[in-house]
Amino acid sequence: MRFTPSLLQVDTFEQAKLPVVDILWAVDNSGSMLEEQQKLGDKFDLFMDALQDSGADFHIGVISTDTEDPTQSGKLQGTVKIIDSRTADPKAVFAANVRLPLTESRTERGLDAVALALSPELAAGANQGFFRQDAALFVIVVSDEDDHSIGLPRYYGRLLEHHKGAGNENRVNLSAIVGDRPCGCGRDCSEPFLGVGAEAGERYLQVQEATGGYFHSICEPDYGPIVADLGINAAGLHRKFYLTTPPQPATIEVLVVTDADPTCERATDCAAGSVCSASHRCGHKLSRMEGDQGDWIYEQGQNAIFFPGGYLPPAGATLEVAYWRMP
Repeated sequence: MRFTPSLLQVDTFEQAKLPVVDILWAVDNSGSMLEEQQKLGDKFDLFMDALQDSGADFHIGVISTDTEDPTQSGKLQGTVKIIDSRTADPKAVFAANVRLPLTESRTERGLDAVALALSPELAAGANQGFFRQDAALFVIVVSDEDDHSIGLPRYYGRLLEHHKGAGNENRVNLSAIVGDRPCGCGRDCSEPFLGVGAEAGERYLQVQEATGGYFHSICEPDYGPIVADLGINAAGLHRKFYLTTPPQPATIEVLVVTDADPTCERATDCAAGSVCSASHRCGHKLSRMEGDQGDWIYEQGQNAIFFPGGYLPPAGATLEVAYWRMP
């Protein structure tokens, strides 16, 4: 491709290196959640696959949204409370941990439960060994009802953001598998919520947005894509990369470069099929998707390069996106 120099733009993105991450699932254990707990357990292998493929050093634990039962109230659940890379049959362990005992409480307080789990008392007590100082924290709430904790959502957002100390806010986020705005999903919005479908998880969504987490609808029939994406997100990897300025879409070229690629000064230094990148390494040109074939698409509405299929830039890779800016 030939570029007009004054319009040429090259955006560079770094895919996260192998992370250390603590992943806390806060799962609603009211009677209406049996089906969702089953669906999570059934698809958990996709979550594990994404984590293991990334090489992440992970801890995974489960708490309930019940803050009245003293055996729960922010305490990690299950016989094997901390799932890591050494856990035998992690899918079976998670499936057992996520099938929580039904609560007698009528007020799910997932945000309070997360706050309790992070408290110094539990971090040094019932949850000892789970939270690591050098680890990112990825919280995932799953509930078919909104949160009924006492504090305002912004309080819990700040609590999470400050958990790793000043300057480390981007190492903590909360994602939510909850009911959609404005009134939920799978139900008649003109009627009170009676356990069919889900009501909107408004308070959870406010914290999710404040901390940069991810939203997925709890009414999705297949949790496979949800847990796979959350596994990728928890590993610190990204499918979407936002450009600095709107491009002329037809001019976009995408290269991926890794530390293993040879250095170069000119195109002839690279083998056939490789391109000398702006970082002076022989990068690999990725193809625009056409139908089911290819690697990436351009999302004009979000001005982003998105990898929707099987390919994902690997941990530690550099992504270079070259294009002509709009004149």
